[in-house]
Parts: sequence; C-alpha cells; structure tokens
Amino acid sequence: MSASFDFVECAGKSYLFLWERRRDVLRLSAMAVAVKIVFFVGFVVFDLQQDILRQGLFLLPSYMLEGWVVAHLMIMALHHEVLKSGERKKSFLPAPEELDGAIKASMIVYVLLKMGLSVLGGIMFNGVQGLPEGPPPDPGFDTFVVVLAMLGFVVWAFRFLWLYVPVVMGRGMIEFVRRFRPFMSSFSFLGVWGMCFVPPLLLLMLFSQISGTLAAGSILAAFQAVIDYFMVLSSSIGVAYGVYSVFKGENKPTAIW
Repeated sequence: MSASFDFVECAGKSYLFLWERRRDVLRLSAMAVAVKIVFFVGFVVFDLQQDILRQGLFLLPSYMLEGWVVAHLMIMALHHEVLKSGERKKSFLPAPEELDGAIKASMIVYVLLKMGLSVLGGIMFNGVQGLPEGPPPDPGFDTFVVVLAMLGFVVWAFRFLWLYVPVVMGRGMIEFVRRFRPFMSSFSFLGVWGMCFVPPLLLLMLFSQISGTLAAGSILAAFQAVIDYFMVLSSSIGVAYGVYSVFKGENKPTAIW
C-alpha cells in the first residue's frame, strides 16, 4: 500500500498557517524575498533570462537564504500543528538542541536540489537549442513509448524534489524514500504542488496582462520573484504537513478521489 496524504487538506493548512502567522512569515521572509528580487531583476538587466545554468549559479546565495527561511517556517508550522492537536508529548519533531542542525541540514539539501535542477535544466535547454532547424519528424509509436516512459519517470522522481522536508524533521532521507517508495505516492506531492502552484501562476498571468509593456521589464521580474518564493514556501509547508502525518503512521487518501 502506497503512503499517501490528503493533499487538499495539507495545502489548505499551509495557506491557513501563512495567513494566521503572516506577520512572522513576512518578518522572516523579507530578506530572502529582497535578495531574490535583486537577482531576478538582474537577470533582466543583464539579459540572462535564457541562461538557466548561469542563473542557478548566480542564485546560490538566494537559495541558501531561501532554504534557511523555508526550513524555519516548516518547523514553525509543524510545531503549531502539534500544539493545536495536543500531541506535544508524542511529537516526532527534533528536540530543541537538535533543531539548529536539522534546519542547516535541510538548507544544504535544498540548495543541492536547486543546483541539480539548474544543471539539468541548462543541459536540456542547450540540447534543445542544438537541434537542427526544420519541421520535426512525424511521431511514431517508438516516440510515444519514449515520451510515456519519460513522463512516468518524471512523476516517479518528483518525490525526490522534497528530500529537504524530512531532513528538517530530523528524519533520514532513506526512511523518506522507503515510506514513499510506491509509484502512486508521487501524486500526493503533485497534488500539493499543483494547489500551491496554479493560483499564484494565474495571478502572475493576470499581472502580466494588466502591466502591458512593463511585462518584459524589471517590474514583472520582481513580481515573479515574489510569486516564486510564495510557491516554494506554501508547497513546502503543505508537503511538510503531509510527510509528518505519514511519519506519525497516518495514511489518509485525498477525499476527492
């Protein structure tokens, strides 16, 4: 039986926590957002929007700060959940003396994942640029099988993008992989990510339409930085709720299935 969690409930809890603790969230996030805005605007000014690999390298300081803040807020959200549920004595969270190490470890894993994605994205983008010009060949059955296999692999591997979440709880990454080993487990992560990705994306598209000629400039880049940070934060907290529930022994399917 695959480990799962109610991604609708987890995403809702994430949004609720961010709203209820908005002052603390804004205070902790201010520096991370400001640094991210500077880099995103810099990519526009220096015309680096298409250079994914170089963007990843330049964003290293931003990733470190962002990972540190996200780890803090995940722990804050989980402690808030434990206190509300009255399970303080049964908490699976790190002891106070271990918390700082868990946050730093989570930050390091977060940065490594982001850098790995940047390298992969740069390689793929350069590969696409190197394709010969002209109309693509007619797709055949072999192409369909390859695309389907690649899609299946991406869905299966999606869970590994969240390895920094169990680390901040003081749990091992191997334990995380074992718990979420079945293929279907990835859909819980995809669900949380989708619910935290689509609303900000629609907001970004609306802002692009309203801003008109400014959409290609620094203002849109700054707005993109804020939206990107919010998507990372909200989805990370949502996944943290779900992963924590699985570690507690719960296996809650999503009600809409």
